Amino acid sequence: MTTEHTGPECPECGSRRKRVPPGRQGQYHVYCDECDHDFGRFDHFQAQLRDLLDDVESRLKHKDDA
Repeated sequence: MTTEHTGPECPECGSRRKRVPPGRQGQYHVYCDECDHDFGRFDHFQAQLRDLLDDVESRLKHKDDA
């Protein structure tokens, strides 16, 4: 199964501003603050960004070691 990583930019408008409207815990969705693009559930979005950051940090550490 291939997981598509989410970047910090909105795929619709390129904005980096996000908002999480009020809702039930476990059902929060992340939306673009500019165009209302739905990034999906907050916990899934957060996990994708954490994976992205781990990958970048790993590459930077590898570059420093070389």
